[in-house]
Amino acid sequence: MELLQQLITLAQNFLDRQPALALAMGGALTAVFLCTVFGRRDDQPDSPGLATRIYLQFTRLLWAALLVALIAATAVFLQSYLARVLTDYHQNHGRLTEVNWQAVRTIWGDEQVQGELSADLWWEEEETERIESEDLTKPAVTRKHTVRHTVAENPFVSSHHEVTLRQNPRHKGSALYAAFETDCRFTYVLRNPADHDVTAQLKFPLPSASSMYDDLAMTLNGTNQLDNLRVENSALVLEPDLAQGATAQLEISFKSRGLSYWYFQIRQAREVRDFELLLTLPDLPKSKLNYPEGCMTPTEIKPTDDAHGSILAYRLDHAICGKGMGVALPMLAQPGETTGEILAEAEKGWVLLFAAVVLGLTLAGGRGAVLIGILVACAVALGYGLLGDLSDTFLGFWGTDLFLFVPLLLALGWLTSHCLPSLEGKLIALELFLFGAVYPLLAGLDTDHETLYLNIAVSLFLAMAAWLIAQRLGLPRAITNIAPESPAIAVT
Repeated sequence: MELLQQLITLAQNFLDRQPALALAMGGALTAVFLCTVFGRRDDQPDSPGLATRIYLQFTRLLWAALLVALIAATAVFLQSYLARVLTDYHQNHGRLTEVNWQAVRTIWGDEQVQGELSADLWWEEEETERIESEDLTKPAVTRKHTVRHTVAENPFVSSHHEVTLRQNPRHKGSALYAAFETDCRFTYVLRNPADHDVTAQLKFPLPSASSMYDDLAMTLNGTNQLDNLRVENSALVLEPDLAQGATAQLEISFKSRGLSYWYFQIRQAREVRDFELLLTLPDLPKSKLNYPEGCMTPTEIKPTDDAHGSILAYRLDHAICGKGMGVALPMLAQPGETTGEILAEAEKGWVLLFAAVVLGLTLAGGRGAVLIGILVACAVALGYGLLGDLSDTFLGFWGTDLFLFVPLLLALGWLTSHCLPSLEGKLIALELFLFGAVYPLLAGLDTDHETLYLNIAVSLFLAMAAWLIAQRLGLPRAITNIAPESPAIAVT
């Protein structure tokens, strides 16, 4: 009873997940049961007695139930085998894991969010404070202290940045992770708007605290400032002096690397003047562009000179903007992804193939329909397993498919048509090839239209079943049943 309950549960789950395929398999099981129970036998007595008729009918019911149970058990077992094949394949091909993702972040670098330069200007004055004593006989006390005056005006005149980002996928475990390398140059022009000489604290935040920065350079009006630079809280800090009304040009450049996405954001609430960011993506055409959450679309998108990439231009002037500007890398095609997609669709094709062979041979009156159907189903399931295993060898997926799997299907088709040497046998052999090879390839290579291919395959199955039923009902006498009195003869 427990085994029966498990089979019923599996059947219910299968019906919920794939109702069309459950319909096909249910039709095949129904055809086997009805043809076994109600089919006529040529070697029956012409006028059997009542006891004989009851005995024969009981044995037919029992035999039909055993055949249906055998087919159902085979379907459950082989579907479990195919699911295991697919799971093992995904385990060793393109399996993205959080552990490997964190390892790549640690080794290579993480996501990068580049903040804008901040500039705080001030000057200091020494003031003298006179404190009179309550005792008039005592002299007044004077104290000197320094007062800092901050400049509230916006010192930014213009900002022109150039960033080149190239994809550099990283391999960890069995999967590829989207990564990149950047070559950045940031140029700022600032002016002292105060009527005093000031000290400017220029703080440039690094895009990631854990990333590596190479070829770092910082110049102020063409003079190297690396000796005056200090790093505080993941930011480059420079404190130059600016004369009254003076203009300074600051340039910062470096190379870095990261994962998944890069974007630039102006975090300070200020007026943005004469701003331009040119983001060059040499290997990302416009059709593959994707923007991180919270980023705005570029002002202009142009192709690179070789048309293999894109140049994103962001331009702002007299604007207030807190939106990001950048790009998210597209999802990578994982190793063995095509084979995995085809194996995922192969399970559906296998169900149709199994049902088509059993149903077709049963309705066409072929001897040993159940046995032939089970043998074909086992051979095709094993072929799918070999297809996944040998796709990593020198043959590759296409070599294994052309030189092993397709010949296997052709041989099974010949066997089926040989067991039923008629038009029905040839059509069943054609169904075997269509459902076993053509459907998984089309649905696996074109995943966007997988449902369309499945509907077409199921429609072909139903059309073939309807034609076979019409052929059977149109005969002058009932077709011989597939199941003799003896189970030993029924599967020969």
